[in-house]
Amino acid sequence: MTDDGLRIRDMAMGEEPEVFALVMRGFDELVRVDCTEAGAAEFTRAVRAFVMERQLGHRVTVAEKDGRLLGMIDVRNASHVCLFFVESEGRGRGVGRALLESAEQHGAGDGATAPFEMSVNSSLWAVPVYERLGFTAVSPVSEINGIKFVPMMKRL
Repeated sequence: MTDDGLRIRDMAMGEEPEVFALVMRGFDELVRVDCTEAGAAEFTRAVRAFVMERQLGHRVTVAEKDGRLLGMIDVRNASHVCLFFVESEGRGRGVGRALLESAEQHGAGDGATAPFEMSVNSSLWAVPVYERLGFTAVSPVSEINGIKFVPMMKRL
């Protein structure tokens, strides 16, 4: 737990619907604008698989304060950020940074060889956020299944 009462932990059994709703609120607010209808449907399908069905190889970590979930990060195989959302009241307050640092520590502790790298396919909105967190774009804007993104990498 941090000094300000923020707790970073693995998603607990039974929290899947709450985490799913948190992701979808963030998607609707910030990401949907850059997706086609097919892209929005693909995103929703992926979130269901990663969060609701707890797809193998994915680790969902949440940030909680005063009993309320403020953010989440889903990392596949300890090295690729699949989902990363923070509620509006938690943005700019270190919630996202704490989630990412937790994911990095977990990945680096999973037998990774140095230098450890973490990748993400960033939404267009989140590129500046990821840059502040140390990621660099490695390719221009791409689109797959109606979802626009920028491939980014961070070397630890």
